[in-house]
Amino acid sequence: MKMGFFLLVLGFTSVHATSFSQQKVNLDVKNETLLHVLDILQEQSGYTFLFSSEDVKDVKGISLQVQGEGLFDVLKKCLVGTGLVFEINEHLVVLRREDVKNSMQQRKYIRIVGNVTDLRKQPMPGVTIMVKGLTVGTATDMNGKYTLSLPEMKNLILVYSFVGMESQEVKYTGQDTINIVLKEAVSEMDEVTVVSTGYSNVNRRDMVGAYTTVKVDDIMMAAYPTIDQMLQGQVPGMIVRSTSARAGTSPKIQIRGTSTLLGNQDPIWVVDGIIQDDPISMNASTDMTQDMKDILGNQISWLNPNDIETITVLKDASATAIYGSRASNGVIVVTTKKGKIDRLSINYSGNFAISPRPRYSQFKLMNSQERIQFSEEAYEAGLYYQEEPLQQIYTYEGLLNMYQRGEVSPQDFVYHRNRLESVNTDWLDLLTRTTLNHSHNVSVSGASEKLNYTVSVGYNKNDGQEKGNGAERLTGRASLGINLRENIKVNLAINGAIGTTKSFAGVNPLDYALSTSRAIPAFNEDGSYAFYRIPFTYNYNSEAEAIGIGYNVLNELENTGSKVKNGLVSMNLNFSWKFLDWLEYQFTGGYSYNSTNGNSYRGERSTAVARTYRGYDYGSVEPTNPWFKAALLPFGGELFTSASTTTSYNIQNKLLFSKQFNENHRLNAMIAMEIRSTTSNNDENIRWGYVKDRGNKFVSPTNPSKFESLGNKNLTGFGIFDQLYNNRTAVSEQTNNFLCNSGRFL
Repeated sequence: MKMGFFLLVLGFTSVHATSFSQQKVNLDVKNETLLHVLDILQEQSGYTFLFSSEDVKDVKGISLQVQGEGLFDVLKKCLVGTGLVFEINEHLVVLRREDVKNSMQQRKYIRIVGNVTDLRKQPMPGVTIMVKGLTVGTATDMNGKYTLSLPEMKNLILVYSFVGMESQEVKYTGQDTINIVLKEAVSEMDEVTVVSTGYSNVNRRDMVGAYTTVKVDDIMMAAYPTIDQMLQGQVPGMIVRSTSARAGTSPKIQIRGTSTLLGNQDPIWVVDGIIQDDPISMNASTDMTQDMKDILGNQISWLNPNDIETITVLKDASATAIYGSRASNGVIVVTTKKGKIDRLSINYSGNFAISPRPRYSQFKLMNSQERIQFSEEAYEAGLYYQEEPLQQIYTYEGLLNMYQRGEVSPQDFVYHRNRLESVNTDWLDLLTRTTLNHSHNVSVSGASEKLNYTVSVGYNKNDGQEKGNGAERLTGRASLGINLRENIKVNLAINGAIGTTKSFAGVNPLDYALSTSRAIPAFNEDGSYAFYRIPFTYNYNSEAEAIGIGYNVLNELENTGSKVKNGLVSMNLNFSWKFLDWLEYQFTGGYSYNSTNGNSYRGERSTAVARTYRGYDYGSVEPTNPWFKAALLPFGGELFTSASTTTSYNIQNKLLFSKQFNENHRLNAMIAMEIRSTTSNNDENIRWGYVKDRGNKFVSPTNPSKFESLGNKNLTGFGIFDQLYNNRTAVSEQTNNFLCNSGRFL
């Protein structure tokens, strides 16, 4: 017989038939089913209704309207003509067919009491006791005690369960009292109550200080390619601030505020017990190198989020007791995944994210008609410009200046003015795009009593909304764990990653689109680029400063850019030997090799090179022109390259002590020796005369003996030519060694 229940948990308090009849309910139904009516009565009364679904499924057409009437009377009215009767036992209402009255009256109710404790005989509140095969049961109170009342049934089995404990099943054989002792479930306890500090795993209740542990599966977001971006808003006290919306950039993380104003403010990242090295800093003295610095990545840019099991954030000063003063900015401990015992898992996960490009309808910005109208109103109001507008047909102010000076006829003025008013350039459409970002991950994992293995490969492609910006990353990981004996374990892991990020060199497309007038055309009427004049300073040609320099953002993006390629290989070895239940030796060794190669360039056709080294637009001056002799770099642009490598190793020897005394006291201690060394090599070089579209060739700058300044500044000796001819190179090598012997109470 199939039984139906509305409530999952039976109450503890006895309720007699008298109180049942005094229970007041309201009912207003018309042609309803008995099942729906019982649902309403149960919700209002708090009683549990027990019945056979076969008995009530065909009972329909119940119409009744009562207000503040006793539950006993209402239920009798609902059952008139149905062939059903009911009886009450404490908080349980049992419905049955009238023709089985005799058999049901002979049926007994049983009452079971007891208490639940753990192995240390401590009461366990909140333990769930359920009838196997049914959804009815109860839970223990604050003292671990419980009471369960239900009809007598054959083969009654009670299931006792609690998070982190092994479930137990007990068959009812007529006993009135059942006391249970629950044991810890080791596999679940490791997951739920053990926290990794990087150096050791500590029981959650033994942890001191402020910390937060999150599972990566709970924070995984397809829109974010790296784990540091996924942590935004997930950890109390942690601020994850995006430095740029571009693909390949890393956010800045602060844990509980700023600990220093001038020094490094980044937290320490620890992956499987190995501290990750900071990336090599770059000299970002110009816009060109600053854009490349932003896409270098951080300590864990190589890490595939799908390979991570948990993340623990150590927030306060207690972290410095483990990692020293470097931990004043906080510590983020990453634990990677391992295979599940007695299971072979082959998993594929793919994520796709579409980000629509921004549109002007999302911003309160003037269109071209409003911009021209505003300029005309400003002029009619007699407002003055801070500087005289450059004469040109690509801006209203420049066109008006030409008209006032008689450079254009009234007809031409009106023609060009109307074109500026109607051009309504959509810079957002020209410079941004709708992106489709995707990531893929394939993993194979498994484990047995002796062996644990995991192999994974991941690919991520993240295109930025700004055209020309994008990042790709390919990662791989293999780990193997061997149980040599019950108390001796070895784990080996190998990680690899390569990535490429493309960005800009001194150009900010999105900022340009939101700050540039839409009355400026991007193209001429013949489809060629429209170069509007902008003010600039060139100390060696004051004549050129008077007419400005031509600028078109599309041309600038075509002739400038930056790219960074990263590669990493790392290996970790962990060995543990548990001499006694309370004494364990651990060895951790790690080696990593990280290479970064980047370049940033500005071509000879770019405005950036023209305004800095030439003083005139590309191709606008012949070699016989005096302006040509006043150019530092008549041909070619500039190229910045950076090649860096970081090699590091880490060796740890630890002796861990964890012992419990008198069931209520426990002591955790660690004696450790650590050796860590990091060697960084960096080679930065700037070369002038770079011509990318001629096979990456280099052209010599102007001969100093033939240089003739037309400005208010003259060269003294070789001057800037000393750099232009000899280039600028910076080579550095740095080695940091660290040795620590410590004993700590955890």
